Amino acid sequence: MTQRNLVLIIIIMLITSVLVAAASVGGTLWYVKSHQGESGTNFSLPFGQPENLDPVFHPLEKLVLSVKGERQTHFIMMELALETRRPEAIEGIDNYMPVIQNALLKLFSDKTYEQLQNQRTIDELQNEVKGTLMNAFDKTRYAHTIDNVLLTKYVIQ
Repeated sequence: MTQRNLVLIIIIMLITSVLVAAASVGGTLWYVKSHQGESGTNFSLPFGQPENLDPVFHPLEKLVLSVKGERQTHFIMMELALETRRPEAIEGIDNYMPVIQNALLKLFSDKTYEQLQNQRTIDELQNEVKGTLMNAFDKTRYAHTIDNVLLTKYVIQ
């Protein structure tokens, strides 16, 4: 066997390998797409579903929480909005509203009115709320669909 024949065989093997790999990936994507939703199974491939470039903001239910003060109990009214580039996840996130309420209740149960009044910036509080909610969603499939958490209203009495 000459060197030229050997090079030709290697090139043919490489081309064949690339074609088989491409056919395998294409066939897998076709199969997943054509069988998506059957028998309650919902496949999700991160590279198969492009994200929206524009974010979608989804307001959550208003929350009213109590905090301890030196002389009396005070109340916080807060409205939040979630920023996402995957609007199909919003309905699922809404189902987790009790998890959101519980996480925020735990966060604010350790705070006092005086601490909240002395909070330097709303950005610090917003980052703390965001961190709390991201931790609450950490073990759900929606953890990577939330891009940001925004405080849209914050009143403390």
